[in-house]
Amino acid sequence: MTSMTAVTDQHRQQYSEVLLARAAPLFEQTALAAGEAGLHAQVHVQGTPPELCLQVSRDADSRSSHYLIRLDSDGRVLHQLLLVPEGSCRRLSAGLDSINGMVLDTQLDDLFREAFQLSLPELRERHPEGFW
Repeated sequence: MTSMTAVTDQHRQQYSEVLLARAAPLFEQTALAAGEAGLHAQVHVQGTPPELCLQVSRDADSRSSHYLIRLDSDGRVLHQLLLVPEGSCRRLSAGLDSINGMVLDTQLDDLFREAFQLSLPELRERHPEGFW
């Protein structure tokens, strides 16, 4: 790796702090809301630096769609949506500042609308009409 692409410990630490402070609580809230809507949802955090994943399915026995956030080898934040019904996987590679309410809510809304034809009230409440 060159010095331009080397991921520093400070960058990994900053990513970890931002991920756990901003995205993890939002994923937990969304998992609860999905459960109230009759879906099976789980949040997983694993690894160093951490990966955060929200897995959602119609029930405990069916295949899960997911929204995964991780740090790639170049220090970019990877937002990945796996949408089981349509068999697609979308990736957005961005900077650390992409772990923000706007990006997270947009990705979460896409996950629920496209994989489950569902709009969660929590997402609608956070954004006024015409936001999307």
